[in-house]
Amino acid sequence: MKLQEQISRIQSMMGLLNEEHRKPSEEEFNQAMEDVKTIIPIISHRIIDKEGLEHNKDTMMKLNKMIRQKVKEGNDEVLDEMWELAGSRIMKNAINVITAYTK
Repeated sequence: MKLQEQISRIQSMMGLLNEEHRKPSEEEFNQAMEDVKTIIPIISHRIIDKEGLEHNKDTMMKLNKMIRQKVKEGNDEVLDEMWELAGSRIMKNAINVITAYTK
């Protein structure tokens, strides 16, 4: 009986580990992309300030589009910056989902 309990416990633990390391679904990825969209303009503003670019609607749109694409591709540099800016667990979880989906 004791051996059966140990086997059962190991199987339960393996199930939890598999769940933690599964790749997120496309739906989860899309939701995560939606969750982080408010961080993208902040990064765009940082780039404008750092590069001394003209601050206008066109520049913001181009930068936002570029950053969004990098996030979709799982760019570590952009995701790391997002992590620094994330103010909530929801945002950090979304960044983790994007990272897991793109790796």
